[in-house]
Amino acid sequence: MGASAKTRASPVEGYMMEVTRLPEKATFIADLDDDIAEGLRISLEEEDGNLIEVQTPESGTAVNFMSRLEKAIGDGHLNLDVSYDEEESQLKISHREYGLTKGFSITSFKEGALTDEIGVPQLKLGLDIEGKLGGESADGDGLVLKGHSDNYMTADLRVAYMGKQTGEVGKVIVAQNAMQFQIGTHPGDQVGVAIDSTHSTRLGRGIDNQSGFNSLAEVNVFTPQAAEDTIRLVDEANDQLLSLRGKLGAVQKNALESNMATLRITQENLIAAESVIRDSDLAEEVANYTKHLILTEAAAAASAQTNRMDPDVLRLLINHR
Repeated sequence: MGASAKTRASPVEGYMMEVTRLPEKATFIADLDDDIAEGLRISLEEEDGNLIEVQTPESGTAVNFMSRLEKAIGDGHLNLDVSYDEEESQLKISHREYGLTKGFSITSFKEGALTDEIGVPQLKLGLDIEGKLGGESADGDGLVLKGHSDNYMTADLRVAYMGKQTGEVGKVIVAQNAMQFQIGTHPGDQVGVAIDSTHSTRLGRGIDNQSGFNSLAEVNVFTPQAAEDTIRLVDEANDQLLSLRGKLGAVQKNALESNMATLRITQENLIAAESVIRDSDLAEEVANYTKHLILTEAAAAASAQTNRMDPDVLRLLINHR
């Protein structure tokens, strides 16, 4: 189970999980007895995986064919399980994981054995889970339901379901603890960063395996099967860590660093504008100071001229008498 910064906190009662179709594994079932097993040759190819070929001699038996098939699957590291019901003389091959993308193909090169047509691959695919989260649409991926990215409440909410019932199967409570960064001047200019737990009990979950491991914390290598299942969970844990690093890097690069660069440019523009304003204010003050200085000097000159005129007038009057 997981979520992103876009997922909204659930109400107290949680989001209802509704399952309309259960996930299925890709499965192949066919009759297999000693007559069919004589000289039987088949090929098995996992989707986006390895290809193996198994053949029994003309004197081969069903049990002998199964032994060869199990060894070839193990050596070829195919993610498949095989079983044989001797009482029913029935062969069963199934993928270890659920989902539409987890499939395989089988080709029989003996007429009337296992498949309908000789030399023609028969493709087997699983099914993804289908349902809703909190009444909103969700996509299935194997065992996992994921809320659409444009959902209002359950965007990017991921829930794995391993039950056998359909309908309303449970509720999911979400507490949103993502960090919010203000990256703009408007109230809605925010970006959230949700850092999922990387504890071993939270990594490698949701992987179907024969050893019954539920997370990376439970793995061991005591048996060949346990070692194989451990590798499968380690690969899943590694994918989860790479995904988390990618998300953090995307937020850092696309949101934080780009906005920091924009803020630096804005700061430089503000400083330049402030400098222009300060220069304009200084020029205005110098002009005003010069104007007042001229007025002051003119007033002083006029006053001095006025004070000098009185004795001159008096002297002229005395001389005239």
